[in-house]
Amino acid sequence: MTARKSDIALSARLTAYVTREEGAAELRISPSTWDELVDSGQIPKPIRLGRMGTILRWRWADVDSRLRGDDADTLEPYFRALGNGTAKDRKRNVAA
Repeated sequence: MTARKSDIALSARLTAYVTREEGAAELRISPSTWDELVDSGQIPKPIRLGRMGTILRWRWADVDSRLRGDDADTLEPYFRALGNGTAKDRKRNVAA
């Protein structure tokens, strides 16, 4: 059974990775509404953890960024560079 959102105690600082219930409580919505937001793409899909991939967590920074509509601009430099071709391609461009 799902805990009532009013019964979920939130820490003073939200953790980096939240459960479905913690995320819903932070947004003051029900867990089923959280599920609808995930299904519609308004909240990113969860990260699967554990040996069987049954533990679901959402990175709060990604959730917050998606809700603000600026998640495309917040890629970490490493991931942004991955979209710039291979290292070999970049060396060719510099040499040209």
